[in-house]
Amino acid sequence: MKDNIIRGLMIGRFQPFHKGHFMLVKQILEDCDEIIIVVGSAQLNYKFTDPFTAGERILMIQRALLESDFDLSKVFIIPLIDDDNNARWFSYLLSMVPSFDILYSGNELVSALASSKVKLTIPHFVKKKQYNGSNIRNRMSSAKNWKDLVPKGVSTIIEKINGVNRVKTMASYDKIESSKSIQMLGYRDVKQEPLKRVTSAN
Repeated sequence: MKDNIIRGLMIGRFQPFHKGHFMLVKQILEDCDEIIIVVGSAQLNYKFTDPFTAGERILMIQRALLESDFDLSKVFIIPLIDDDNNARWFSYLLSMVPSFDILYSGNELVSALASSKVKLTIPHFVKKKQYNGSNIRNRMSSAKNWKDLVPKGVSTIIEKINGVNRVKTMASYDKIESSKSIQMLGYRDVKQEPLKRVTSAN
């Protein structure tokens, strides 16, 4: 049986956990007694879009909240592997987390899948262009300042695991793979072109 505690849930990839996420945690705990933080795409790591492991992301979140004196007894941090079947995704989510009352999400697909089943709140995002994972990863890969965009505990962990170098390596790797794909497409086009001329001649 569900108790009288009101729980809010937020979900993200947290690649990495930044100050925008941190402010949303504060917002939810102003509205709710407890919070569930779902670390989505938990299976992804060592890619430019997803450089950090689920374990590293959980540690980032915990460290950021601990250094700001959050009561971690009110916080559940749960990794969640992707389910590509969108129709069953919300049921899958419900099976993997404690019961909750409010889902905080600005994602349109999440809203469409969950709005008929749970109370949905669209959070107020602050400085969204600055506080987003893509911007932070791009800053890391181009040696620009990024530390001001994440809680201090997060930057400490990223430095400890040599995360900036990992992001730079993954950015270079993605460029190489993209270049190979373009070359392969060009190669196929070149090989197919004489066949087209032969066919037209016939």
